[in-house]
Amino acid sequence: MSELSKCRTYPTPETSMCFLLKWSNPKKQPPSAAVSVAPSKARSRPRVTDKSIAQSYNSANHTNSSKDSSRSSGSATSLTNIREMLSDGPIIFQFRDLCKATDNFSALKKVGTTVYRGNLQKTDMAIVVDTRKGAGGDNFAAEIKNLGSIHHANLVRLLGGCINGEQVYLVYDYINGGNLWHYLHSNISPGFSALPTWMSRIQVALEISKGLEYLHHHTHVPTLHKYIKSTNILLDDDLHARIAFFGVAKIRGELGALEVTPKTATEEGEIVEVKPGNRGIRRSRSIKITGTHGYMAPEYLNGGVISPKLDVFAFGVVLLEILSGKKAVSFQASAGANALRKTLLTEVIMSIFEDKDPKCRIRAWIDPVLRDDFPLDCALKAAKLARSCVDPVANRRPDMSNVSMTLLQIQMSSKIWDDKMKNSKDVLTTMLQAR
Repeated sequence: MSELSKCRTYPTPETSMCFLLKWSNPKKQPPSAAVSVAPSKARSRPRVTDKSIAQSYNSANHTNSSKDSSRSSGSATSLTNIREMLSDGPIIFQFRDLCKATDNFSALKKVGTTVYRGNLQKTDMAIVVDTRKGAGGDNFAAEIKNLGSIHHANLVRLLGGCINGEQVYLVYDYINGGNLWHYLHSNISPGFSALPTWMSRIQVALEISKGLEYLHHHTHVPTLHKYIKSTNILLDDDLHARIAFFGVAKIRGELGALEVTPKTATEEGEIVEVKPGNRGIRRSRSIKITGTHGYMAPEYLNGGVISPKLDVFAFGVVLLEILSGKKAVSFQASAGANALRKTLLTEVIMSIFEDKDPKCRIRAWIDPVLRDDFPLDCALKAAKLARSCVDPVANRRPDMSNVSMTLLQIQMSSKIWDDKMKNSKDVLTTMLQAR
């Protein structure tokens, strides 16, 4: 049966639970000293294929569902421009409007396993389709309201959502850019990277950390991402990073009820899961462990423990990818054996710092694409930071505020080094021209 035939057999819109709400502007979030302000000028966007975007929005298995929406779609969401409505908060879309935006979820609009590209009132959007595991109705509207009020320069904005039968639809701003994985690894031209300089990589790492810091520490309701990985980081034409897919774990009901423990003089408040009769953070064993191998923290992989340190671990893996240009998990043929040997970046960085002289090994380990054109001391500090983020013991990992501060210091030191290198090159060029 074709994809279009499947969608026409889906329950009618009359049985769907879709709400159209408008509310007053959400309160502004408290600013962070380490949070950058979004550039005010409009940027042109690079032309890339939809395929490279798809990995930044893919979620769990999807049963495509839509109804032939040939009826009039004159709902409230189509009476005015979407961007004008966004000033009043996120939108609970009518299902018929999402059908209209995607031509009834046409296969031609599909850009990933569970993602469709849509356009409504001249607004491009990426629509992620998933199975609703949590409660629906008012709770869904409240969750969308909370998540849609999160605005940051380094986060892909959630425009709204919709429930239709057993399906949930999350609508994000569509970003015409590639993801970090593709910028680091070129399948067409091995050895080439769209991030060819040390400064560009440290800038990307800093912006990712700022986005996560904002989610963890500066939102009204502290938010975990849970699916941080290089394919979920989008880069625009100016190489500014945005974290995609935040809120998916919450909508799926994978985080449970969250609370913030009281802050002390030496410890930041941490997000933990509350279970009836148990104030711990260990998830029920009946809940399936979901994630990408190589990015999941040991305490979650082995016991289902949820805390902000889960995101810190995954960020550490992404930072290792940025520094080394290598994949989180790789396979090599074993000498003399008819088998493949698996290598994790987290294991590699641990072995490097077990060496008596890690500085020399770091120089050799940093991405060869950079051609040794980087400050070794800064590279060593960045590698130490990444190692601390992927520490097997969750309590020994730093929080994202400390990570951002450390990366900011590394960036400042790197900028001084970069300026000196440029000045030296200018002097040398002037001397050669004078001869």
